[in-house]
Amino acid sequence: MPRLSLAALLCACLALPAGADDRAAPSPAQAGYDYAQTVRNEVSTQLKDKSDRVALEQAAQRLEGLVDWLDTPLTRDLGTGSRYLYFRGLDVQRDLAVVYARLGQTDKALDALETMGRYGWFGDATEPMLADEAFAALREEPRFQAIRATWSTPLRMLKDFGADSTYRERLTVEERIAGLTQFWADARQYFAHFDNAPTLDWNQAYLEFLPRVIAANTTAAYYQVLMQFAPLLRDGHTNIFPPDQLKDRLYARPPIMTALVEDAVLVTAVHDPALAAGLRVGDEIVAIDGMPVKQYAEQKVAPYVSSSTPQDRALRMYSYQLLTGDAGVPVRLTLRDGTGRQREETIARGSADAPGKREPFAFRMLAGDIAYLSLDHFESDDGVIAFAMHAPQIMRAKGLILDVRGNGGGSTAHGESILQRLTNQPIPRALSFVRGPSIASTESSRTLTWEPMPAIAPARNQFGKVFAGPVVVLTSEQTFSAAEDFVLAFNALERGTTIGATTAGSTGQPIGIKLPGGGWGRICYKRDLLPDGGKLVGRGLAPDIEAFPTVKSVRAGTDPVLQRALATFRR
Repeated sequence: MPRLSLAALLCACLALPAGADDRAAPSPAQAGYDYAQTVRNEVSTQLKDKSDRVALEQAAQRLEGLVDWLDTPLTRDLGTGSRYLYFRGLDVQRDLAVVYARLGQTDKALDALETMGRYGWFGDATEPMLADEAFAALREEPRFQAIRATWSTPLRMLKDFGADSTYRERLTVEERIAGLTQFWADARQYFAHFDNAPTLDWNQAYLEFLPRVIAANTTAAYYQVLMQFAPLLRDGHTNIFPPDQLKDRLYARPPIMTALVEDAVLVTAVHDPALAAGLRVGDEIVAIDGMPVKQYAEQKVAPYVSSSTPQDRALRMYSYQLLTGDAGVPVRLTLRDGTGRQREETIARGSADAPGKREPFAFRMLAGDIAYLSLDHFESDDGVIAFAMHAPQIMRAKGLILDVRGNGGGSTAHGESILQRLTNQPIPRALSFVRGPSIASTESSRTLTWEPMPAIAPARNQFGKVFAGPVVVLTSEQTFSAAEDFVLAFNALERGTTIGATTAGSTGQPIGIKLPGGGWGRICYKRDLLPDGGKLVGRGLAPDIEAFPTVKSVRAGTDPVLQRALATFRR
């Protein structure tokens, strides 16, 4: 079959009627991208088969032709609206630089490399981009060295204040101010959710924290101040973390788990058998170190909690962070058991590592031939592997329960891989935006624009047969980040029912910041909306059917959320 010219393909795209199948009708920009990639791939394949001088000259000729085409007015216009098409010019110039270097045409190779610099300066990517063996003969050339130096400029220009800083017990006052300033400035430039903190004056907050960091004369005290600065932005993906050397001084916790259940703070797990005699699941925590538990949480914990929703805030206050502190200082708990008897227990804090967890990615068959799989995280493809391992049983089941109640996220792609096994439809995604240039038209008038992130083709079933039976997804306030992306897509597909509690309401993508003394911060720069444009961050995803643990169920060791799911299948 003859290959259409790009002009013919573009004309065909422009002539297609509205509503034509996207897979059969790529946009003109996509068609241009595909054409450029086709030429590059053909050149690469030809050079693998034959790389003598004639072949290299032919490759250079084809690539120069592609450069000319990318520089035509039509293609340039299309490229202004498509980053993928625009940056093909960068790729083609690199291809040309390699080919000309292999031909020994040094000046032309360096010309191509210099042209690449028009697209950007590449910072950390500089050395990988110049690593091709073809450039070995160019490395001593002054022009090559100048190119390398220019491309490396961001390593100096955008360097974090803490990039070269290691842990010390005391930092200079200049370093302490620099760390606060960098986090403040980067948030001012990149943070995506200032609307979730509508009363926050970010400049005033900076001024108020300046004397506090100046007065914090130890690194531990400094980070205790910084860790109260980030929560002002009210975002679960925007935080400041202390150096590793301080974790056991600030984040150590006893080997138990706690939770706010029906307005009572309960012990929900005891991971050290030595504590079992004096501490039981279902015990209510009445006070901590002599202070009523809710007063303690508000005064000692809440200032360090970064969250955008009430449910996420409560989870962090009463579960993740409630008992954290210095490993060398035990915590005194006032407890009340199910009979109303009150007592005190003093418990040592262990380390900053999380207490024990349940069996990961547990699978079992439940009553009524219902398959159950817990998806504990998406930090790796372990959940995808677990689904594949149990796929024969799942495919024969009358229903499927996927439990993401404890899933703190990871990579959205792993969740999409699970969904591909449940549908042949393309997997929906959030609408994602980043901040565009802030425009100051006058001294008193400033605007901010939102730019859509480049669209990525939706994932589709790559696994063949899908599970077509009814599906229930269990959610909670611990369902966070990439796990919320999973629930978002599941809802948009209308693939089944969600049961449990509203999710955390925090997804997105943060940038990382190295801070003085070895700590680090992150700031969420990606703004995600529901596929219909609705708000997710700051709200969370409400379940179709609400179901919650109760004090009675915690003490009895039962799971009312799972029971509610099974009842749904029976109906």
